[in-house]
Amino acid sequence: MTDKITNTLASFANRITYETLSEDVINEVKRRVIDTFACLISGYQYDASTAARKLASRYEKEKGATVIGTTEKVAVDYATFANGTAVRYLDYNDTYLSVEPLHPSDVIAPLLALAEERGLSGKKLITAIAVAYEVGVNFCDSASLKSNGWDHVNYITLATAVGGANLLGFNEEQTEQAISLAIVPHAAMRQTRNGEISMWKAAAAANAARNAVFALQLAECGMKGPYEPIVGTMGVNYQMLNRKLDVDAVAAKFQEITSPEAILKTYVKNWAVEYMTQSAIEAALLLHKQIDSLDEIESIHIETFQMAFDILAKDEQKWAPETRETADHSLPFIVMAALEDGEITIDTFAEQRLRTESTLQRIKSLMTIEVTEEMNAGYPDGNPNRITVTLKDGRTLREIVKHPAGHSGNPFTDEQINEKFYRLTDSFLDASEREIGIALLRKLDEIEDYSELMKCFVVKTEVFA
Repeated sequence: MTDKITNTLASFANRITYETLSEDVINEVKRRVIDTFACLISGYQYDASTAARKLASRYEKEKGATVIGTTEKVAVDYATFANGTAVRYLDYNDTYLSVEPLHPSDVIAPLLALAEERGLSGKKLITAIAVAYEVGVNFCDSASLKSNGWDHVNYITLATAVGGANLLGFNEEQTEQAISLAIVPHAAMRQTRNGEISMWKAAAAANAARNAVFALQLAECGMKGPYEPIVGTMGVNYQMLNRKLDVDAVAAKFQEITSPEAILKTYVKNWAVEYMTQSAIEAALLLHKQIDSLDEIESIHIETFQMAFDILAKDEQKWAPETRETADHSLPFIVMAALEDGEITIDTFAEQRLRTESTLQRIKSLMTIEVTEEMNAGYPDGNPNRITVTLKDGRTLREIVKHPAGHSGNPFTDEQINEKFYRLTDSFLDASEREIGIALLRKLDEIEDYSELMKCFVVKTEVFA
């Protein structure tokens, strides 16, 4: 195929095995799978997730992959789409921020579906997830998609294709073909996250992963993809990355990797909002404790970094969000809600809460947001936001947070991972089955058959009664 990048990625996927992984990486993969199951169950009941399951149910397959939350098995690409949509719905799964942002755990649903359908071991699944994270994170470090109008989920397509090739035991030729078949026909536009945001935001990464799963199956059946999918003059580097990808540097990087470690650089979310607001929430909650009444406030000023501003505050819709999807990507709304309520919960983004006139009026009259060099300098090592509240009596209150809880610079403990899991799955699952389920996930490397695991995550019907 004469594409230096796909050739290098194929070689990388081919040589990584479970035995090459460190104990830290194996443990972190397990933690992220636990987190992903929690996010999926908590996102199960919403409109986009329901629509995705409705579609998946048309493609029942006796030896397919489970639509998690049900006992139904369907074709693997439709299980990927249904499960991935539920994972992403609440914007609660993990994140990586660099030149390009990403939710790298979007690769878990497709790889799990493939592993279940093919009867592949937990060790093989763990390895494939580590491989996929390595691809997603390194490409986020290398070149920006969003700056050229393309969505970050294109890197999920690429990462899933490489991780899936590792999982399925592809040779290098098959892997290159799968990569090409995944990325050339399926280019996702950034319009998904521009202006008012719709329910498709929850499905975009799931669709990107589904495209990769379909491409893997095509390559397995002998289909050949376009030549030079990344380095060609009509390929990814030219069309989507404005030739900002340093092909030689990326190839050299993957040639050197003998043990994937990139998952250790990524972050777990404490709140179900766009990651760059996590530090702003922590700062706002600290300020909430210092203010007796919101009537005391003269002004609220937020200092942030450029990427956060572009994604969370640049569009006028972010200053008066009308949908859940827009609100959980709105720095003004999230900070104001934290200051007013002293908490951020799923209900923060309920329709009635979004329409609270006093909140919208305070955003309009009190709040300003500024990009500063200091905040820019703190990214991507950290995720810095500083909030300054000036009171009517002349006092100034100020808080800055750079490494919020869950960041690689301030990682969750196992206890915090477990607490999030129990909090998000509470009331949705049978208590005893949930205990068995998390115990099985902690021993993912010992799993050979996924049927018992899937039985533990069937959502109780009375939840929707």
